[in-house]
Amino acid sequence: MQDYISANLPAIDLNDTRLFYEFLGFQCDYQSEQWMILSKDSLIIEFFHHPQLNPKESWFSVCLRTKIMHDLFHYWQNLDWTAFPDAKITEIQYLGEIDMFSVIDPNGSLIRCIQLDR
Repeated sequence: MQDYISANLPAIDLNDTRLFYEFLGFQCDYQSEQWMILSKDSLIIEFFHHPQLNPKESWFSVCLRTKIMHDLFHYWQNLDWTAFPDAKITEIQYLGEIDMFSVIDPNGSLIRCIQLDR
């Protein structure tokens, strides 16, 4: 494995957070009482336990820059989101310099999914 930097987001409940990201196609590579690492292909995201977090006041975010943004959008958009009523997915925005959509996870974290190499 090459060197890399990984996003670290808060998780009110690590198990609930794992279930949401597994819903998006991630797998759990590691989980303890305080830390969790999930991956989907080359994407890696880590979570720290933060039970006091209020998801409506969360300001945590990451950018997921990928060459397959449209594929992720169509796959995620077609899932049944009713099991995660506090999570949301936006439509794709075409913003001149970038194409992107966003996901808000159940912890209130914002994941901006940005197309690489338009």
